Amino acid sequence: MIRSCAFAALLFAAAVHADDSWQPFIPDSAKVFDVRDFGAKGDDTTNDSAAFRAAAQALTEAGGGVLNIPKGVYIVGGQSHEEGKYPYYRAERVVDLKGLDGVVIDGHGATLRLTPGLHYGSFDKNTGERIDPAMPFLDRDCNVSVGSMFSLRDCRNVIVRDLELDGNNGSLVLGGQWGDTGRQMEAYGLCMYANTNVLVENLYTHHHGLDGIIVGWTNLKETDPPTPHLLRNIRSEYNGRQGLSWVGGRGLTVINSQFNHTQRGAVASAPGAGLDIEAEDSVCRDGLFVHCEFINNAGCGVVADSGDGGYTRFVDCTMWGTTGFSVWTNKPGIRYEHCAIFGSVVHGVGSPDPEKATQYRDCLFEDREYPGVGVYRSAAVIECGGGDNILYENCTIRAKGTRALWIDGGTTREIFRGCTIINGFDAADHEFVALLRGCRIENTRFLESYPEAHAKSYYVATGSVDVGPGVTVSGPRVKWANWSDGPTGTVEEKKW
Repeated sequence: MIRSCAFAALLFAAAVHADDSWQPFIPDSAKVFDVRDFGAKGDDTTNDSAAFRAAAQALTEAGGGVLNIPKGVYIVGGQSHEEGKYPYYRAERVVDLKGLDGVVIDGHGATLRLTPGLHYGSFDKNTGERIDPAMPFLDRDCNVSVGSMFSLRDCRNVIVRDLELDGNNGSLVLGGQWGDTGRQMEAYGLCMYANTNVLVENLYTHHHGLDGIIVGWTNLKETDPPTPHLLRNIRSEYNGRQGLSWVGGRGLTVINSQFNHTQRGAVASAPGAGLDIEAEDSVCRDGLFVHCEFINNAGCGVVADSGDGGYTRFVDCTMWGTTGFSVWTNKPGIRYEHCAIFGSVVHGVGSPDPEKATQYRDCLFEDREYPGVGVYRSAAVIECGGGDNILYENCTIRAKGTRALWIDGGTTREIFRGCTIINGFDAADHEFVALLRGCRIENTRFLESYPEAHAKSYYVATGSVDVGPGVTVSGPRVKWANWSDGPTGTVEEKKW
């Protein structure tokens, strides 16, 4: 991580204190169901799915309890075919829990690994052969999934801890695409819908066909009661679609977690993000991410672009876009504080209400290359089409391989306050290295980092800019408004 562990620890303590009221309650009398008592071997060879199903069924009949998984490697998952039933290959559930109050899934460092050779994608419903339909394709009779390792629905007071979930997506037999694009069918490590008071900690979930984790609610409204979830010490990587999909809920806190390398495994489906905030027939509210990573995903590090979502704080996080934008913010109420953001950032939401406008405070923006991979650069390190009250406060923007800023708001008023912009882009002579069109800027410095022998001249392009106090341009290569006779030093205050 870029930021200090001490700072993150303070934030972590504050976040946990704020959420103490919804810690899951598990009674001391909760009955324990050990998967080995139901025949599980954990020997990395035997398929233990039947034992897990039997233990889950016993726990369900008891109304809750502890599913105990001793350390070992458990092969799970399966598909069956029944003549006249569709799809041709039908996924067999592993652990499917519904409507329970008081559940602990205790892994003790165990690994669950998906059995090799399962089919995933579009397959002919009668022959089981792969088909490659024209997209979009939504025929459920041809939708072949592998299911979820753990599925929890309509449960309260849930703890999931100390597990590795290996989706083994390199061993899947891939069919054609299904959905709007890619293979949008069930293949999750941990699938959680309509739950409340949930703690997930010390989970390594990776190489799944779809998402490492999905958290959702349907038909949830902003006025409904909170649905608290706390995810802590999560590593979700090399999954096909997302590290984490948040598709509904009121209150998701994620601490000290990594959502990296999406689509870098054997399966790829859009959007390919580290985190996707995308409310589906629901709302996403009150999100908090502290000391988290979103690095080297094929899509965006963080994306919020559809549904009634947004409303999330990112504190002391690292976003690093290598083949896609580091951050794609197109929903209201999102704040980034003390974050390191590498690779180009796009969008931003404006609002007459500053609390709903996108905010960046004390953040570092830079087109720094990720070792061995590179970095995603668009027209600028920060590329924003505009919006009132989009705020960049006390931020550092450092550009080397592209322009620093492309703020094209026209008549809108984005705000730059107390920022430092360091221009180092080797553009063509007499080109602009930053664009400010329609914004407010104050107490902001434009510096440069060119070699001594660099002979080109550049400028900060401006249009309809409110210039407040304390705006300076260091020069000599970059000038304000005009490459030839634009001012350096303190820029004259001006109101448009």
